[in-house]
Amino acid sequence: MGKNSNNAKTTNINNEKFYSKFFQDLESSKKKDDLLHLFTKYNLDRIDREKYPLIEYTIKKEEIKKLQDEGKITNECKLNRTLAKDDSLTPLEKLLYSMIWKNGDLGKESHIISGILGKNEKDGIVFNQIGKYLNNKNEIIIDQHVIRAYIFFSKNILTKNIYNNNCYKYLDGYKAWIKDNKLFFENRLLIDELLYSLGKKMKEDN
Repeated sequence: MGKNSNNAKTTNINNEKFYSKFFQDLESSKKKDDLLHLFTKYNLDRIDREKYPLIEYTIKKEEIKKLQDEGKITNECKLNRTLAKDDSLTPLEKLLYSMIWKNGDLGKESHIISGILGKNEKDGIVFNQIGKYLNNKNEIIIDQHVIRAYIFFSKNILTKNIYNNNCYKYLDGYKAWIKDNKLFFENRLLIDELLYSLGKKMKEDN
């Protein structure tokens, strides 16, 4: 085994010890200030709230159904393509539709809308979970970094690439882990932020 291989192995071992110690401290936290201290102790970045401000509003099933009745959302939970030529839309609606169109994301909204309506999906599960959160703030938000961190916690496995099936496989376990801990559940957005930052670091380190 070459010198580089030994160095890589040592680095991985040190990284795993770092991640393990983080979760030990996380699980032994007693109050919100303990959770906040973990950002400093482990040099984890806070989420940029200018780029990702907290969403405080909710979207109810009835609001989606009303949009479906108006023909703006199809039965397949997608924005109706006729919106692209609907001049009666508000300037804000036109602007947001144009942004989705420009990013090539038309169609992805179906996963969020399905989540708002309480439908479970195997595909687009991250967006689906966002929809559930928009409908019910007791739900949680997930993404690839959060799931990567949770996989290490639950299985002691470092997974660089996270796919939709990983999110689907571990979502229920992650939800249960949050809901079974009063401190975690009351600070679920903070837990999401911690694991997001840790999971991102895991990907960069490995």
